Amino acid sequence: MSKLILAVAIASVAWAIGLVIYRLFLHPLAKYPGPRLAAISNWYSAYHAWKGDLHVKNRELHEKYGDIIRYGPNSIDFNTHSGMNTIYSTRANVRKTETYVAMSASRRTPNTISSTDKTVHGFKRRIMSQVFSDQGLRSVEDRFLPRIHDFVELLWDGNGKGTTTEKEDAWGTPRDMALMCGWLAFDIISDLSFGEHFNMLKSPELRWFPSVIQKLAQRVTIGMIQPKFFNLKLDRLFMASQVKDILNAGTWIRERSEARACLGNDIKQKDLLYNMMNATDPKTGMSFNRKDLWLESIMLLTAGSDTTSAAMASTFFLLAHDPEALAHLTEEIRVTFSNEDEIRIGQKLNSCKYLQACINESLRLLPSVPNSPPRLVQEGGIQIDGEFIPPGITVGTSIYTLQRNPRYFTSPNEFRPQRWLSNLKDGESIMNSNREGFVPFSYGPRSCVAWRLAWTEMNVTLARTFFRYDMRLAPEISCCGGTRRDCDYPLKGFITAAVDGPWLQFRPSRS
Repeated sequence: MSKLILAVAIASVAWAIGLVIYRLFLHPLAKYPGPRLAAISNWYSAYHAWKGDLHVKNRELHEKYGDIIRYGPNSIDFNTHSGMNTIYSTRANVRKTETYVAMSASRRTPNTISSTDKTVHGFKRRIMSQVFSDQGLRSVEDRFLPRIHDFVELLWDGNGKGTTTEKEDAWGTPRDMALMCGWLAFDIISDLSFGEHFNMLKSPELRWFPSVIQKLAQRVTIGMIQPKFFNLKLDRLFMASQVKDILNAGTWIRERSEARACLGNDIKQKDLLYNMMNATDPKTGMSFNRKDLWLESIMLLTAGSDTTSAAMASTFFLLAHDPEALAHLTEEIRVTFSNEDEIRIGQKLNSCKYLQACINESLRLLPSVPNSPPRLVQEGGIQIDGEFIPPGITVGTSIYTLQRNPRYFTSPNEFRPQRWLSNLKDGESIMNSNREGFVPFSYGPRSCVAWRLAWTEMNVTLARTFFRYDMRLAPEISCCGGTRRDCDYPLKGFITAAVDGPWLQFRPSRS
């Protein structure tokens, strides 16, 4: 028996050594640069996914090795807009990896994001595109405006002492904008999805929910990079408490989704579920069934909350560190609108070009989906940037890295909203290159279907906030005291971004 055990051990060691030699020197991707540990095992990138700094590591590797890097035994990443366009275009000979199944509450039935079958995805996408059209958003605007009103009200608590004037001049209690933007985003998307909002802005009862979504995002990211994390059920070992919370949250969502579906069209105000139930695929004539409605509702609640909240909190952070940009934006908002209720979907809001420039620049520096959405090359292979990539290889482009590529952006690490204004002399010459490297909502048929909702939320929320208030970094809690424009925002890059802070103070505008 001992000889048998020894023989098995020797064979295992020999197999492992042979595999390492093959992956380092004989593999089809051996010619591409990258960390040797990444070439040997997916656990290298999975470790950085667990830490939440995979997007930062990706950028460092591209700066060191160039446009193409190998970040896994069978995975390479391209840092060019042409590579991005090729990989994610409609006719690309790739598909989503099987690991996307982790992004659906059902292993057998996918949602719009997790579907790997292009036909199934096309059906779901055509339905959801109707739900999030301009007309669809206008039909639900009166549902999310009250939530934004609650958010703005909560920013300042009027805690000053003395006369009324002195109180109005006083800065309010410091606010953690990551938390508050999270509460707002969840209140909006839950109301739009179920006709029943979480009421996080006013009640602490369900404020545990955003942290669960972040745990889910971390778990999914690790599993997408290293499938063994799910296949060997290691998530249940290393993330036991998180998995329990995730399952409880899924049950909670399902109960509310089913309760809302039972109401059908018998509601006073339209919501997204109403639009989903009444939309028909113009190509096939099909509609969503009850399970589709549930799965899409969960997808909306998870993908449509932390992405938007991270984007809003990031914009607050960057503006708080740039007094000149903040002053310019504040002036534009207060000149454009005569009262807060005017700030809603429409021509006036669309005319606020500096507001849009600030949001674009925030989305560029701190995208809500920072890492590479993985795509599996199918039979026949694919040509990317002059390189033939054989079938079975995973390819992608990191949005965070691409949007900080100096080839497309001058001073790529600086917050410069003016680069998006073509009427400004220093922005005019680089507008085209900006657009080439700017893909905050991804690209192609798998791009974010709900981007219009996120864009609307950010524009209305920021405009109403700066119409009513002045803003500053909280002196005693801020990251750098407002002294550094290059202060780094603590962003963790899971499947969606997770952020912390900034701590800000507000006071009523005197203008």
